[in-house]
Amino acid sequence: MPYERQILLSRDPVPRRSWIFLSACAHLVVLVLIVALRHVAGPQVVPEELETAEIISGQTHIAYSPPVEKTRQPNASPLQFPRRTRRTQGPSSPTGLQGAALARMRGRAKAATSGMIESFKAKQFWGFSTEHFDLAAQTAGQLPVISAYEVPPHYEQYVTVEVTIDEEGRVADARVISGEVSRDIQHKLLAAVREFRYSPARHDGTPIPSQLDIVVHIPS
Repeated sequence: MPYERQILLSRDPVPRRSWIFLSACAHLVVLVLIVALRHVAGPQVVPEELETAEIISGQTHIAYSPPVEKTRQPNASPLQFPRRTRRTQGPSSPTGLQGAALARMRGRAKAATSGMIESFKAKQFWGFSTEHFDLAAQTAGQLPVISAYEVPPHYEQYVTVEVTIDEEGRVADARVISGEVSRDIQHKLLAAVREFRYSPARHDGTPIPSQLDIVVHIPS
């Protein structure tokens, strides 16, 4: 029996007119919806300048009132302190060093103090050291008394003063490196520290410049 291949075909392969009409209507509805959605007004952002706008007599006229600038309120605190400590110029140092000479002295004192600290660390670790250092010791001078009446209520501060001492034991420089105080208190504190006298630091018996920090509690 010979093999026969059968292909089933619709009797009416051409789409009916009713289906074509329905498809055209559906496409038309979708097109109308797309156009309508594109013209729908979305959320509008009102600029800050138009917040004071007013509608007059139900019409679309807009009366513009410029925003009023906010004035800064003065600080009610009787004493104002800077956020960062400002290094004010107090009385000149007893050594008379200024500018580049003072910067060189401060650098030498910092280097000598670093060597001194390293020697102390080595001696503590090994039990001995090939170098001998003596710290600077204060021989004269006194910190000023700063009472609670000179600062705001409930005010307390620890102020650190960096002191640079020359080979003769005089204060070459004094400056506040941490803490917040008023200019008057800072000036009073630094003026007193600059009058301090020291037995200078020594390296194997030779006087050397050095630095040290004085921590002052305010109020005293």
